[in-house]
Amino acid sequence: MKTTSGLVVVGVSAALLLGGCDQIKKLTGGGKPSGQVVATVNGAEITSLELRSELGGFGSRDPEVMKLAQQQALQQIIMRKLLAQEAKKEKLDKSTDYTLQQHRAEEGLLAGLYQRKISAAIAQPDRQAAQSYVAGHPDMFGNRRVYFVNQVIAAPNNVAPDRLRPLKTLDAVRALMEAEGIQYQENAVVLDTLSTNPDLVALINRMPANEIFVVPQQGSLIFNQITGQRATPFQGDMANAYATNVLRTTAAQTTFAKKIEAIRKAAESKIVYSDAYKPPAQKPKPAVAAAKTAPALPPPAAPAAK
Repeated sequence: MKTTSGLVVVGVSAALLLGGCDQIKKLTGGGKPSGQVVATVNGAEITSLELRSELGGFGSRDPEVMKLAQQQALQQIIMRKLLAQEAKKEKLDKSTDYTLQQHRAEEGLLAGLYQRKISAAIAQPDRQAAQSYVAGHPDMFGNRRVYFVNQVIAAPNNVAPDRLRPLKTLDAVRALMEAEGIQYQENAVVLDTLSTNPDLVALINRMPANEIFVVPQQGSLIFNQITGQRATPFQGDMANAYATNVLRTTAAQTTFAKKIEAIRKAAESKIVYSDAYKPPAQKPKPAVAAAKTAPALPPPAAPAAK
């Protein structure tokens, strides 16, 4: 389907870029781009490599979509270069704030590239590993379900847990919030067991029907009540592909975490703090009883249930 709205992020080949060269010339209105230079802005070149980096990894077989994406991304680069040139005229590139942010951006970019390099070296799990993962996580795949949930989201408050435990309905939650003068809002969401925190799924599986469960999140309390559910099995090649991605991502995260730990440990003796900034000695974290409190809700990241 063709689209003409929003910034389209795509990846294109040099041949396609050069094929759209005439249109690009019309857009820029100055300079004579040739070879790998697709445009100039007050003499500053924009290359096809820079354009591809701006576009990212999206692709389309529709030449009109690709041309539109090229134009949109190119205009974004042009505008950024124009603003940067204006900032330099104002000598903002000489400011302390610029230097600090430049260093931070450079270090962040290098750290991200290093993480990407480590992740790229992780071997792709084989089909048997993916199938074993699918079989070992029935709530995510064969027994996958979507839950329809009504919520009351209460602002941060000091209501004692003993007053919350007896609440059996969202109406009772609302009444308590109003009695205490606590602001709240209502919401309705869908929880997919494919992408929901497994601990939360296990809690839901153990709960009696219509039971309320509470999710602490960023200082607020989210009271949830399931109003319905639907079975949506996730099987076959798509399930195996999803499992493969989960396994590879998990392996990459584990590998990177170990690498970070090793790097930090090796450098510990070379890190010197001034007295006022020495980190406090770490104390063991006390165990926290869970009761009816569920894990935080994750962002949705699963294929749409059918």
